[in-house]
Order: sequence, then structure tokens, then C-alpha cells
Amino acid sequence: MLKAGFARADITPPTDCTLQGYEFRFADLPPGNDGVRDPLAARALVVRDGSSPAAVVSLDLCIVSTRLARRLRQAAADAARTTADRVLLCCTHTHSGPALDEPKDAYGPEAGWAAADEAQPNSPGRRYAAGLAEKVKQAVARAAGLLYPVTAAAQEAPLGLGYCRRVATAEGLRHNWNPQEYADLPCPPMSDPACTAVALRQVGGPRSFVLWSIGAHPVVLGKTSRVVSADYPGAANRHIEHLVGGARAMFLCGAAGNSHPWLATQEDPAAVEAVGRAAGSFVALMMGGLRGGPPNGKPAGESGATGGPIASPLAIASRTVEFAGRPLDLSVWRLGPATIAAAPVELFGELSGELRRRIAGPVIVATCANGWTGYWPTAAAFEQGVYEVDSARRAGRAPGDSEKLVDILAEMAGALA
Repeated sequence: MLKAGFARADITPPTDCTLQGYEFRFADLPPGNDGVRDPLAARALVVRDGSSPAAVVSLDLCIVSTRLARRLRQAAADAARTTADRVLLCCTHTHSGPALDEPKDAYGPEAGWAAADEAQPNSPGRRYAAGLAEKVKQAVARAAGLLYPVTAAAQEAPLGLGYCRRVATAEGLRHNWNPQEYADLPCPPMSDPACTAVALRQVGGPRSFVLWSIGAHPVVLGKTSRVVSADYPGAANRHIEHLVGGARAMFLCGAAGNSHPWLATQEDPAAVEAVGRAAGSFVALMMGGLRGGPPNGKPAGESGATGGPIASPLAIASRTVEFAGRPLDLSVWRLGPATIAAAPVELFGELSGELRRRIAGPVIVATCANGWTGYWPTAAAFEQGVYEVDSARRAGRAPGDSEKLVDILAEMAGALA
């Protein structure tokens, strides 16, 4: 019998924390932020199928290093009384959350702007990072403290929420960071528009726990914005919970390495709600079409939108691999009829599309998961060059590395199936 519980803890930063996500903020704006547009949260989903518990934690943060992610996963594991390899730690990748001020070498050479040049143990970002483990433990402990029998179902459908920001022109590759600002640069739709939702529904009760994902950068608010926000994923979570009574929603960032939402880098913070309502309404609509569990509501078996009974509703594989000397803690989950393939990368959308072709059933591609190691472009993108590719090259990655990573994740998923 699959059981699940959910809880959250507030991780909204104080005003002395500078926001992460744009070099412009560090170079051209004063330190700190201008207050809270909407609060940030650590969300925890604990699941158990009769064996050891497992936990998914989603933080309304831009990035955390692999090193910090390992500490937070261990804190979550302690709270759930399980092992760290059964904890998946994700960042929603909002570009309006606090910079954690970790040591530069925690991220590697591709992200020096995102970290402190020298150790600053008393800096606001360092103090904030030091308090995260306790917040994660609180959320996971409360989620593990009350588990409900649930059925599992999943659905996947295209949602054209965004566009590809890398545009090939006669003069070479250019970036369209914002369709309003770069109106002369037509951009194609995002290469992987799939939106995936997994719903765990309480047997005989009103609760439902929703994991959902799409690969569009949470950058509705742009580099000039100084307000704290969970961006469109936070607004979408609120909208899902408003539309679906008893629901608790959690976002896992998809392969957003080369895609933005159509409303990107906006001056008006209200734009967050427009994109959030679009995504949240679509997820709620998909939930209405999901079917999970037998018609009589008994938890004797599980079923999903893509097939019949499921022998084991929960299976987890973990592996650590190295590229250019940097460790990647990979996690692949089989949760009901869906697969979650997670890696500490900013993956390009073409690669998540390849994963969907190679993994049966609905797939959540969770990036910025178990840490962060920068951009992972396609081999074709390496030929075009510019920003994301330059960053990847500085980190020691080469053409074909991203495809090798996809091979490993697909192999892990195949072993679980």
C-alpha cells in the first residue's frame, strides 16, 4: 500500500539577502532586496510503500551546490528515518530567490558570479544557507508524521508555456531574453512543451498531492526586479490548490536550459500571476482527467493514466557519476505510472524530449536537482556557441557529454522498469 504525506516550511529571506539569477544584480545594483512579493517555501512529500520511506523536497531557490544539496538530503533523510539516496532535493530555479553566498569552488568555474569570492561566514547569504537544513528537517518530519493511503496516477500533455531563447540568424546565434524587448527577433516555441503531473490521491478522503513539471525558466521577473518571489511556479502552485480542493502542489523544474516563458523578465510583478494561472489551470485540468486506483477506492492496487495495475508503486535508483571531475548525484524514481529522472544540471529541452522518447509512460525531467553544475547543451548547440556553451566549456564539458548523461538516465530508468 502506498502512503504519502506533505508539509511545507517558510524559507523567505530577510531584506539583507541579495537575489540570485542575474549577474546584473551583483554588478550594478546595491546589495539586498526590496521585500517580499510572495513567500518562498520548502515543500516536502514523503512516500512509503511498506519499505523504507522516501522524500521529495522542493525549495523555492534558484540553485544550491552539490555539496550543500548533499547536506540537505542527509538532513531530510534523518527526519524521515531513511537514507540520503532515497531523498530527491530540487530547486524550483526561481530567479527571485536569495543568493546563498556559498564558496566559489562549491559550484565550479562556470558560476563564479553566483558565489562568494572569499569565505564570508557572517554574510547574509551564508547565514541564510546555514539555516536551510533545519527548515528542510522541519518540513520532512511533519510530512513523515502523517501519511495517508493514496492511489497514484499521472498524465503528460503539451503546454506551450514558453519559447526557445536561442535564435539562429544569418549573423549567427542570438538570444531573445524577452519577446517584448527583442521584438525584432522572432523565436521558435520551446522544443519540449510537455507538462507532466503526478497525483497521489487519498483513499476515501479529500487530500491530493501533486508533483508537476515543465521546462520553462522561472524568469517572469527579470534582472531589474528586486522583490522576493517564487515566480510563476509559486503562483501556479497556489492556483492548483485553489482550483482543486484539498490539493498540495509541488513544482520540479524541467529542462529549461534554453527556454523562457512567453512573459519573461517583466517590469510588472503582476505578470507572475498571469503565467502562474496559465500553468496552474492546465495542471488542474489534467488532474480532472487522471484516473488512479480501482473504482471502489480501495488501496489494494494502483493504476495510472497510461496502463493497468502497477506491481510496485515506488522504486528508486541512485548513481553518482563524474564529468570533468565534477560529481553528479543522479536519481531516478518510479512513482506509480510515472518516472522522475533527476540530475543537477540545466538541461536543454531537446534532451528532455529524447528522454521522453526512451522512457515509457509519463516522465518528469527534474533539473537543478541534487545540486547544480551549470548548463548542459546539446552537441548541436556546442557548434553554435555563445552564453550557455561558453559556460559549459569553462566547466570542462565537451560536445556529447549531455547526450551521455541522457544515456545514463535512460539506462537507470530502464533498470527500474
